[in-house]
Amino acid sequence: MEDLQIEPTKNTPLIDFFSSGKLVMAGNAYAENAKEFFDPILDWVENLHAEEVDFDLIIEYINTSSAKKLLELLNKLQSSEHIKNLKVKWFYEEWDEDGLETGQALGDSLHRINFEYVKYQKKK
Repeated sequence: MEDLQIEPTKNTPLIDFFSSGKLVMAGNAYAENAKEFFDPILDWVENLHAEEVDFDLIIEYINTSSAKKLLELLNKLQSSEHIKNLKVKWFYEEWDEDGLETGQALGDSLHRINFEYVKYQKKK
């Protein structure tokens, strides 16, 4: 299985997914067509056969349609029979309570995933 790299744009996040199970999504997630952006990522995740997955989510802004697709992505990871240990680090800026609450809402709905919430300060 090949790794999946997608360069970020103003509206879409960086995707750095490795077949080893290290996954990174970083940036803004408000694609004009969330389905078109996320479908190849969902297909890739469906074929991931890593025993352990570490997923760093560093989302600065996410709209509703992208949030639904992200939830679908996390559900696919959670339901995979190939993945034994699944850990998500949800990064949020220190002032962004809404960002933290979004991560906590996802974490509360995904019981098989270990969520860790990481506060950070954006570099200027």
